[in-house]
Amino acid sequence: MIDEKKWHELIQAEDEAYFKGDLVLSLPEGSYSAEEMWDVVMDMFRTSIAVEQEMRREFENHTPLEQIRLFDALVASGTRPWEWWFNVLLADQEPIPEDLLD
Repeated sequence: MIDEKKWHELIQAEDEAYFKGDLVLSLPEGSYSAEEMWDVVMDMFRTSIAVEQEMRREFENHTPLEQIRLFDALVASGTRPWEWWFNVLLADQEPIPEDLLD
């Protein structure tokens, strides 16, 4: 089961990183040095990767049948296209046994 405190911290860090990214884009050119902009972009990248890794860990804690149901529910939610969910949750996994798909 996912640690709610850890999950909240990951989401908050990602939100803050993207807020900084939006701030960089909204200010006049030259407000940030190239190094500062690079740091902001890398922070956005690192926090998103951390969130995705935690999602993957949580997903992998479920049985294959639960994973199918969870994947279907996530796709049906419409928050992201199915390709995104597939790439984050399933792309690096062993194939789900075919008998579970019947």
